[in-house]
Amino acid sequence: MRYLLIAALAAALIGMVLAAGLAVAQDGLDPRPMMWRGVQMGPEQDFEGDLTINFETSAFRPDGAPAAEAMWLAGWEERPGDNGDLPRRYHILFVGRRSVEPGKYGSLGAYRHTVLITRLISQRLIIQP
Repeated sequence: MRYLLIAALAAALIGMVLAAGLAVAQDGLDPRPMMWRGVQMGPEQDFEGDLTINFETSAFRPDGAPAAEAMWLAGWEERPGDNGDLPRRYHILFVGRRSVEPGKYGSLGAYRHTVLITRLISQRLIIQP
């Protein structure tokens, strides 16, 4: 009986380890580039920084980057109040893809790159009007 209990616990432990390994594999980043709306996007990577959003702006500035390196953010699902005259700021962490080549993205082509959210990890409202 004792051996049966040990075998059952060992099998359960092996199952948990295998399940954890599969979960890690599923959460991995996709290294393959892709096309999105005619734009060549690079591999998935982690991004963290501040998003400023209103009716004509969706600017993402990575932590530590100068304001001139802000990128147009695509894939953000608006929250109530995001589309008003006064800007809102969020601190966000997400998995996404950045455009490979510089171009003219966003409102009036003001941004050299665009970044696409593929998986939002966290968000925190910093400034609310």
